[in-house]
Parts: sequence; C-alpha cells; structure tokens
Amino acid sequence: MLSVSALGRELGGRTVLKDVTFNLERGELIGVVGPNGAGKTTLLRVLAGLDQPERGRVTLTAGAAFGYLRQGFARARKRIGTVGAFPAAFASEDAARELERLAIAIGATSDPAETDRLSADYDALLSRISARAEFDLGAARAALGIEHIGPEAKLGQLSGGEITRLGLLDLVAASPDLMLLDEPTNNLDVAGLAWLEGAIRGFRGAIVAVSHDRAFLDACAKQVLELQPGGQRAEVFAGNYSALIAEKERRREEQQTAYERQEREAAQLKQAIHKIETRARASRTARSTSQNGRKRSRSRPAGGHPEGAPRTRTDSAAHISRPEAKPMAFRGRHAGAREPQGASSRLIAVSGLALEAGGRRLFEGLELSVNRGECVVVNGPNGRGKTTLLRTILGEHPASEGAVSLSPSAKVGYLAQQDDPSTVAQGRGLTPVDLLRRTAQMTEAEATNFLHRFLLGHDQVRTPVAKLSYGERRRLALALIVRGGANLLILDEPTNHLDLESREAFEAALDGYDGAILAVSHDRRFVERFADVVVEL
Repeated sequence: MLSVSALGRELGGRTVLKDVTFNLERGELIGVVGPNGAGKTTLLRVLAGLDQPERGRVTLTAGAAFGYLRQGFARARKRIGTVGAFPAAFASEDAARELERLAIAIGATSDPAETDRLSADYDALLSRISARAEFDLGAARAALGIEHIGPEAKLGQLSGGEITRLGLLDLVAASPDLMLLDEPTNNLDVAGLAWLEGAIRGFRGAIVAVSHDRAFLDACAKQVLELQPGGQRAEVFAGNYSALIAEKERRREEQQTAYERQEREAAQLKQAIHKIETRARASRTARSTSQNGRKRSRSRPAGGHPEGAPRTRTDSAAHISRPEAKPMAFRGRHAGAREPQGASSRLIAVSGLALEAGGRRLFEGLELSVNRGECVVVNGPNGRGKTTLLRTILGEHPASEGAVSLSPSAKVGYLAQQDDPSTVAQGRGLTPVDLLRRTAQMTEAEATNFLHRFLLGHDQVRTPVAKLSYGERRRLALALIVRGGANLLILDEPTNHLDLESREAFEAALDGYDGAILAVSHDRRFVERFADVVVEL
C-alpha cells in the first residue's frame, strides 16, 4: 500500500529526517514514536504531500485514497461553518433523509422511465447503506462523546476536542485506503479509546499513526518506526511497542556483555604486557651489573616494544562503546511530610457529592476516599467533571450536595494539567538547583542530588528552567512538590503532552513516592502501574 525509501527532509538547514525507510501493507498499522522534535509530524506532512522531501521517495498504490488527521486539526477547521464539513460522520442521517425523499418521489411520479430511474437510485443507496451496516455511526458518536452534536451544529459553538473527535470519526467512517493519524488518542476518554481500537482492528486499509499512547500501540501496531532528533536514527521494529522495548533491552544487554568482555580482555592484555616488561627490565639490569660489579643502565629506544610482548589492538572499528546507562529512578523512598502521631490514615473523604458547572449537573452521589499510601485514579468521559472534582477537594469549587473532608494532617501538593515551573523562573535565568534552593534550605550539592532522584541529569540541573523540555519541567514540578513535604499528591493528567520517553521517566520518578496520590488520568499504562483504586465517573 505504501512504500517509503531513504526519505530525507530538512528545515532551515537543519536535518529533521534522514534515511527513513519502511513498507506498509493493507491491514497494518505502523506506529511512529520518538522524542518531541524528532520529526514525527514532519514525516506525516511529507506522506500527505504537504511538504516535499529533499531526498528519497514515497510511493502509494495507484488510485489509493488517503485521509490525514493532523495536530491542530480543530484550529484549522474552526473557520468552516457547520459540521456539514464532516459528511461521513453524519452519513446515516443523510442517507435516511435521501431514502425518504426517493420513496416519496417514486410514489408521486407516473412516468415509468422516471420510476425506473428513481428506483435504481433507491436500490443503489440501500445497497451502500447495507454494505456499511457494520459501522454504527450512532454508537461511534456516543463512544466519542459527541452524540449531542447534530449535522446542523455550528463549529464555532464546539470545543476543540469535540471538533477533533468529529474529524476522527469522519475520517474513519470515510474508510480511505490509507489513514495518517497524528496523536489520534488525544482528547479520547476510555470509551473513545476502546471505540478507536475496535475500528482500527476492523479497518481494511493501512495506517501510519504518531502516538505516545503505549497501550494503543501495543493493541494496534504491527510495526513501530522509532525516530531520533536530527535524523540520527530511523529504525523499524517488528511488532508492537512492548516488542520494541524488549528488543532494545536485549541489544543493550548484549552490548553490555560484549563491552565487559572487551574490558576484561584489555585488562588481561595490559597485565601480560606489564609482566613481560618487568621481566625485560630485570634481565637488562642483571646483564648491566654482571661486569666488574658495576651497574650499567641501558634504556630501550623510545617507542620500543619488548620482544615477545603482545601488542594492543588499535582497530577503532572493532571497539565496543559502553552502552548508554538506563535512567534509574531513586532507589528508596522520597520523604513526604511527617504524619502527626495518632493521625487518621484517611486523608480525603467524599460523601454523597454532587457537582455542577455552567448550570449543568456533572454527577451526583459520589463516594470516595483516599488513604495514606494509596493511589486512587479518577477517569471517565470528557466533560464529566474530573478536574472540577479535584478543584472541589482543593476548595476552589463549591459542592452542590454532599461533603468533602480533607484531613488536617494532609499536606497537599497539586500538579495541574498545565503546571509549568518555567513560568516561575522565566526571565530570571534560574536553574532547577536555584529554584529548589529558593523553596528549601539546601546546599547546592544536596539540591543536585535530590534532583537526580527525579531523573534530571548533571547538565539539566544547571540549565535555565525555561530551556528545559516540557517533560523535564514536569519532573522538576514533581520534585518541588515532594521537597515541599507533601504527603498527598493531587495530579491532573500528569503525563499529558509528554513523549514516551518522558512519560516513562516521570513514572520512574514518581515510583519512589510513598505518600498518597489522587490522580486524574486516561493514560492506561499509568493506571496499570500506580492505581490501587479506580473511580469512574
């Protein structure tokens, strides 16, 4: 279906993609992963024909149709008037109205030729509807949380997430031969994710999907293309994301074993050379002192080599480099606030809670508790009040009914969806070490060591905060909260907008925390790793 050969792309004189090569068959999804800035979106733009590559070739089967769901889709579509711009998303309603019109027209005409023509149109439309009966648009809109949107709705009245979900539904329902999807799981809740994965399993075409959703890639990908920034590497791995991780770990262990063997052999070689040189010096000394009992020294010419000594290998091509060390989380526990003696183990108690926002009832009758050392994750459809629940617990939003109790012993650390330490440090050139020392009495060495526990390396802790990546700033925000002594973390979508490497680093940093956690998250791997209890709204 799609063949990509030695593709190269540059932007502003900077290499973005280099030697990208893969083949994609019908019924396959290739996942595209890599750090932010590795060229994932650029690749999709080249495949869609929006950008032209400097090198290489893209070949799509002749006559094949493709569809592209881009990032920023909602912004681009906002200018269009109504959701009539998404014909496939409302095809069932349009088809039903057209069937009704044809039936009325057939009954009203007395012209046999016109009756035959209208009947043929009616039969053809009915055949198309029957062929697509397996695709239930109503169920799809419900799963995506857009069942309330009709074909006459104005796009200006919809949220960006609703427009993006409409675009995704329209693309999948249109069923092109090739789909190009840039972060298709963004803006999807649990029901939407389940629908998308089911739709992809039944899709007969080919798909290229950029995604940071590990569970999605494991469920759907037949191969994974990993890109590195600056075109350093573009490699295709067979299987899903977990297979990629397993293969990279196998290679790392193999390289580590070969490196250790090389170092042992080098040490043995040096030891052998040392022994031979020692014997040679002893022999020369003995010969020089044998005449008249006087010592006569003779030195070897510079660069000489003792006879019979093994020679070290200088072939750099055969040299095995030390494998890059895996980022290690803090081994131990992050110290939270001390619990007062006799303090209750229950930090949050919610009873019979009902919430409203914008005049709309979000939910009612919620019972929820968070105990010391426990992780409770809240998820559910978009717009059901998950963030509002967190704000209510924090005292920022009133309850309509019921009660919320926060223990006096609870010291809360809150990480909002868009929490960003660079807003604090911007314009002052503060480094993570500077920022941490402003919030806690610590020496520079103590601050550096503490930040290392959150997988912030030697260079990162001395880089101005505003120049850190978003994932690095999220880990810094977590470090600041934990250092503040929080024994209760309230996290709102903590892994949103993070690439795969950053998500795993954030989770590794969080893994050492032994306080209580209340988190809103749609990241299924995060939920699997941390949740003791899941509350679904």
